[in-house]
Amino acid sequence: MIPLLKNEWIKLWNKKQTWIFLGAIVILMLGLTIIYSTIIVNEDSTASGDDGWTVTLETEIAEQEEILENETEEEWIQEDAERRIEENEEMLEAGINPNEMNNAIFMNDTALGIASFVTLFSVIVASSIVSSEIDNGTMKHLLIRPFERWQVLLAKFITVVGFSIMMILVLLLSNLLMGTIAFGSGSFSTPIVEHSFYGDVLYTTVSDIFPAKVGLYFLNMMMFVIISFSLSILFKSQTLAVGIGIFILFFTSMAQGFSMLLADTAWYKFIFIAHLELPSYAVVDEFLPGVGIGFSLAILAVYAIAFLGTSGVYFQKKDLM
Repeated sequence: MIPLLKNEWIKLWNKKQTWIFLGAIVILMLGLTIIYSTIIVNEDSTASGDDGWTVTLETEIAEQEEILENETEEEWIQEDAERRIEENEEMLEAGINPNEMNNAIFMNDTALGIASFVTLFSVIVASSIVSSEIDNGTMKHLLIRPFERWQVLLAKFITVVGFSIMMILVLLLSNLLMGTIAFGSGSFSTPIVEHSFYGDVLYTTVSDIFPAKVGLYFLNMMMFVIISFSLSILFKSQTLAVGIGIFILFFTSMAQGFSMLLADTAWYKFIFIAHLELPSYAVVDEFLPGVGIGFSLAILAVYAIAFLGTSGVYFQKKDLM
């Protein structure tokens, strides 16, 4: 088994594509750092003033209270004013400076944005690692060696997972380095406020929220890797396997936009697409009615076993000689 793993790892790093993916992550991280340091942070500092953030929040509270006192304002404006007052009071109480920026906050704000490219690159590698060898005829050379077919598949799957982990590490290290250079070193215990897509607000620290977000992201990415790896086994054409893998990735992202419309249906919570928002659990307890992280992980585990089991059985019986 070890010789198989070593062979797969060497083949992976002999491809230009592998180095391009790693380089792209660093370049994307550099570009995002430049955007943050030259545009976003400067605008926030100019608008609010980093030294007087407490005064700024108190001023905004007073302004929103005036809106509440004005009974002629529309209902939605008054509701927004109440929400802003509550958030600002919570930030003052927790000592959260909304304009503060350091390497820890930068990492928490940006890492998962670039991580979407890690998922894309992982899908491409997983979709091609088996189909490419079936396509060019080199798979038969592996199968004549004294290894079982399942061992060949396992070695390839471990290689994909290992490369995905390496891309995540490159992302985090480059993020930390560039964030330190651009914004200085800060404490991971810095208090921050997290907003979810569903409107939830969480007052926490970087050290409490960021590991959970990364861990949940990894599990989320693994589901895409498993689906793409299974496709690589089912299709002989590398181009077709990669194309379908990328299509499923983007289709899933688009389909999640309909989650709120389908959330109340009895069957939707049993579809794996509905649960591919695992990082949201770092902020919210549930994003589907009555569905928590345990149920989501169980559903994804069932589908993962089904995908790997079906494709594995197919590969065992497939004529590749």
